[in-house]
Amino acid sequence: MTSLVTSELFRLLPESGLAALRFNFRGVGKSEGSHEFGVGEAIDIVAAIDAITTECPLLPVFVSGWSFGADTSLSIVDPRIAAWIACAPPLRILPLEDLTTAAGNDPRPKLLIIPEHDQFRDPSSAIEATTSWNNTSVVSIAGADHFFVGRTDKVAKLVVDFIAAQLTA
Repeated sequence: MTSLVTSELFRLLPESGLAALRFNFRGVGKSEGSHEFGVGEAIDIVAAIDAITTECPLLPVFVSGWSFGADTSLSIVDPRIAAWIACAPPLRILPLEDLTTAAGNDPRPKLLIIPEHDQFRDPSSAIEATTSWNNTSVVSIAGADHFFVGRTDKVAKLVVDFIAAQLTA
């Protein structure tokens, strides 16, 4: 919840007129429960979708995550989701086949933002892994590593622009 990427998005999305909700997964920080390797955490994402749709019932839901959160968010298929935004998804927390079956096969838009020098999944590998995915764009951030240090502004701009494009489509 306090990563550079998550913090920057949480700061900039409301400034762009978008509602934002961030949370810790089970067992992180002061959250109850224990780590469940992406399976139980998927329930946490659905609970977050429940919360944001209760607070903002007329707004579209864009599910976004960084690293572990990106992979886990790609495992969720919920009719309330307008699109997915995955920042530095390793595409290996959950089996890639599961992600392909979930978000990958879904016709709704997906944006994968991959750091040029990601330590877990480089851009060419991400493109290869998701080549069969429907309606998926993969964008690389030049010079960035997995943590996007010094480049979170570029990530935030991509996210805001992607959401704006979906809202006008």
